Amino acid sequence: MALTNAFTQKVDRVADINATKLAWNLVVGVVHLYEIPSSWNPTDVCSLELVLQDEMGDRIHCSIPKANVVVFKIVVREFGIYSMRNFIVQPNSKGVRTTSHKFKLSFYMKTSVSTLSSETFQLNPFRFVSFTEIEEVDVVNLNILLDCVGHIVGKEDVRPIVTKSGQESKCMALYLEDLEKNKIKCTIFGEMIGKLTPFINKDDGEPLILVAQLFKPNQYLNQINIQNSLYASRVFLNPDFPDVVAFKNRLLKESNIGSQRINHIETQPQYSVSDELSGGSFPINTIEEVLNMTYEVSTWVLATIVSVDVGTRDWYYASCKNCPRKVVENKGRYYCEHCRKVGFNAPLRYRLNVVVTDGTGCINKMLWNQEAKIILEKSANDIRDLMKNLTSVDQAYNAVKISDDEALIDLYSSHSSSIDIGGVEQGLSNVVSTTGNNDLDLDGNGAAIVSLSKDSGIESIFESGLNTPGKYVIADSAPNLGVSGLTNPEGQGSSNKTFKRGSTKRKIE
Repeated sequence: MALTNAFTQKVDRVADINATKLAWNLVVGVVHLYEIPSSWNPTDVCSLELVLQDEMGDRIHCSIPKANVVVFKIVVREFGIYSMRNFIVQPNSKGVRTTSHKFKLSFYMKTSVSTLSSETFQLNPFRFVSFTEIEEVDVVNLNILLDCVGHIVGKEDVRPIVTKSGQESKCMALYLEDLEKNKIKCTIFGEMIGKLTPFINKDDGEPLILVAQLFKPNQYLNQINIQNSLYASRVFLNPDFPDVVAFKNRLLKESNIGSQRINHIETQPQYSVSDELSGGSFPINTIEEVLNMTYEVSTWVLATIVSVDVGTRDWYYASCKNCPRKVVENKGRYYCEHCRKVGFNAPLRYRLNVVVTDGTGCINKMLWNQEAKIILEKSANDIRDLMKNLTSVDQAYNAVKISDDEALIDLYSSHSSSIDIGGVEQGLSNVVSTTGNNDLDLDGNGAAIVSLSKDSGIESIFESGLNTPGKYVIADSAPNLGVSGLTNPEGQGSSNKTFKRGSTKRKIE
């Protein structure tokens, strides 16, 4: 039977939502509501995130942007039932996701919300996945968060860690067991540890049932575990939800755990890159395979760095001493908008954009501080100081035209079979038109030959916006040969006659 709301409009199913319209009319319950703080000010709410579920049990993610947070924050409550209409519909295919729905919703100025009775339909906030199903999760679904429930039977000590962004944090591993005696490792990161520790350390003889809501499955060394995701995940200990009460009653009935305590387990050793590769926890793919992937996955690529795309100062940034974020300089002081602290020293961190290839393709990679230090074996401060000591750099000439015409190459190779560059003999392979202080010579056919000199004091027209580009000098060409235009550095050459500055060719010294 189709539901109708107070406006007697047909109610749409969550499973039917697509991007063909905005006027979707839903009757849904809020399974989970959480805030995303601003990256600049953690006390400021950037958006409200909702996980919505309809009467059929289908779920979809919904965001309330900052502009609408004030309006809807006092209206929408967790576990409430609402009539909601009019949404912006967007694809839901990238990154970690709270639902497997192909689309996600976003509130906008025409979105309306009406509160309904809690008896409209029975809302079950959890969709528990068994440990066996978690272990069989496909690689494609490792970014979809899930719910599970288990009895805590073991724990490891809390240990400090450093995140990929360079921040100090901590983690703790718990071991959960289901009613079929299957076990799974549950890793807790960050502030959630402080909320759990008092209850885990308390020994009152009661079994401790943990509900992990919206946790991320993770594959490591061919083993599947679960871990909390930033902002979305949360845990419940011995909650009074019907499914959890039934789990606990069955556990007490079928198992003798009256005197069982949570076992202390030695912290597992950290695995090296060699362990990961030999264990097959992450696949090894070619760059071509990575570029053709349609889902997000962690993988190893064996590649060679062929280019480092950096300028004078864009390969590093001044960072906060307490976190890896960039700081703002003002009159010799550095302000971190994340930590809201002012300092007088700002250590430099790497931000290297490199191009790597493995023969099947090329891909851009951003190397941050920790990875770049491993390769360069020096800190960003050391490299910056080293560059300050460089007093001179050889002048580079700009190539404005290149020809690979074999007839031209054969013709001019006969006139100048080699060029002596710093004592090294190199065959002339191309006729190149350049800018700089060049001497032009004419052969018997009236064609100009380029001889470069590094003694030039003239700045390239491509480096100075004040110089007027020179005219092209058109040389008479031999029969059946193409014409190559040469840039005149002084801009005084005529377009209808050759311009000759010297009668001899010069070697590059």
